[in-house]
Amino acid sequence: MPWNRPATDTPFGFRPYGPVLRVRPYLKDASAAAIYPGDVLIPEADGGVAVAGVSATNTLGVAAEYSAASTAKNDFMVYDHPDQLFYVQDDGDTTAMSETEIFLNVDMITTTGDTATFQSLHEIDSSSAATTVGLACKVLGLHEMEGRSFATTTGQQRKWIVQFNAHLYRDVVGQTGV
Repeated sequence: MPWNRPATDTPFGFRPYGPVLRVRPYLKDASAAAIYPGDVLIPEADGGVAVAGVSATNTLGVAAEYSAASTAKNDFMVYDHPDQLFYVQDDGDTTAMSETEIFLNVDMITTTGDTATFQSLHEIDSSSAATTVGLACKVLGLHEMEGRSFATTTGQQRKWIVQFNAHLYRDVVGQTGV
């Protein structure tokens, strides 16, 4: 797995960190775009799943498998536990993420997956780190594969441990449905 190395620019989406708390099947209808392992997912009004956009407010979970576009699948597997932790790469494009970003919120960069490797290219947006409530994820720490090697300048991507802020199954007062 070339993406599973420290200090490399190899986006891979979101991968479960620690024990997998739950993975279960959902409907991916034929109208959905391709979904890659590691893509962040949201529920659709028709009961299916779709790839999330930036600042998703109803995160369902993360794709555990690949499914081609325009392909229906009744048992599409999703890591959907609200307390599941994930690790993900930052984009490092305009801001280097450092120790000061731990416990801040960040947004996602949700791009189409790699059609050659069939892997997600989702990342977290290093320049979005803030206390802003509406951002998709909370940064919990640097992944241990990085040691204590924080980035010192742009272009030095790192892997981070994160948790989704607005998860569909988390008990949040006033959270809207689909």
